[in-house]
Amino acid sequence: MKQFIIVHYGEIGLKKSNTDYFLKKLRKRLKMVLEKRFKRTFSIKHILRRFLIDLPEDFDRDQYIELLEKMFGIKNFKFVKVGSIDLNKLGEQIWRNLPKEEYKSFRVRVKRSMDLPYKSVEAERDLGAVMIDKGLDLPVKMKDAELEIDIEFFNDKAFLSFKKYTGPGGLSPNSQGKLISLISSGIDSPVASYMMMKRGARVVFAHFHSFPYSDTDEMEQVKDLVKILSEYQFDTKLYLIPFGKIQKVIATNLKIPGKVRTVIYRRIMLRIAEAISRKEKANGLVTGDSFGQVASQTPENMFAIHEVSHIPIFQPLIGFDKEDVVEYANKIGTFDISKLPCKDSCTMFMPRIPELRANVHDILEYEKDLPFDEWTATSLKDSEIIIF
Repeated sequence: MKQFIIVHYGEIGLKKSNTDYFLKKLRKRLKMVLEKRFKRTFSIKHILRRFLIDLPEDFDRDQYIELLEKMFGIKNFKFVKVGSIDLNKLGEQIWRNLPKEEYKSFRVRVKRSMDLPYKSVEAERDLGAVMIDKGLDLPVKMKDAELEIDIEFFNDKAFLSFKKYTGPGGLSPNSQGKLISLISSGIDSPVASYMMMKRGARVVFAHFHSFPYSDTDEMEQVKDLVKILSEYQFDTKLYLIPFGKIQKVIATNLKIPGKVRTVIYRRIMLRIAEAISRKEKANGLVTGDSFGQVASQTPENMFAIHEVSHIPIFQPLIGFDKEDVVEYANKIGTFDISKLPCKDSCTMFMPRIPELRANVHDILEYEKDLPFDEWTATSLKDSEIIIF
């Protein structure tokens, strides 16, 4: 029996006049990823609100699952075999292809997208009766059955499957323009980046490091994190921005109270990230801030930090508990890297007791003689850019 993958999408089907745009993005991503991995041409057809992907005779199911489970825009997908629209013949085909695993209950689910001489509920009843007559000694359970015999009728064929796989949902990859994500080796910023990528953003990463005042461990961890995240979008770019010398100048400036260093460091980071956004023609910045989680994320300090930015700052984790973020990090595979010990740029030259309620007018006074334009230009010139 010929085999296919049926891909169902969710939210992108609600975009009305813009649906075709999102579908083209998703189809392009599907075709690119599959053909890159398997070195063959794939036929991907859009039929009645679903994608139908042809499969070779000999294929590794696990490899396809690995790819499609990371494809934003996909609600669910399943491996299907083509069957007859004649229920007697279809019943025989289902019986011959039933999984060998042990189950405690079953049901038949039918979805029609074509004219047939029977209704969906009639087909479910008749096919279920065939299974029982042939010896499937299991009770029928209409909700949460362990074995679900899933049939879709469309294109003058029946497509049968026995397991549905969940996709990540969201919008089609790279469908919403560019954002610059300020990423560290910590737990939060990779998750924040993932969440904006799920909403269709193409994320360009910017990492501020303190080398040579720290070792290169943090940069290597960030590279590993971006490599994982790059699997969720098209081409991915990482800026490695030297920041240690700027921090040292701030830390040794006697006119600047030590307790406000963190706020000033972050304001400078936003200035540089905004310059990168202009270079990349991006539409905003992404940070991993969570309201009140650390000293720099009190409402007063966030106000003082964000005041410097002239473009939107997206903070998808703003209301998350740390446990929520860790759960996401485990799910996407970044937690084991983020939890590794290293010194990052945020801990270099840090005050022992940071300011919790910075006043933006005081910060502007402390900053008035600092060479921001020179620092920004030098940071861009000295940045290393890595393409994934």
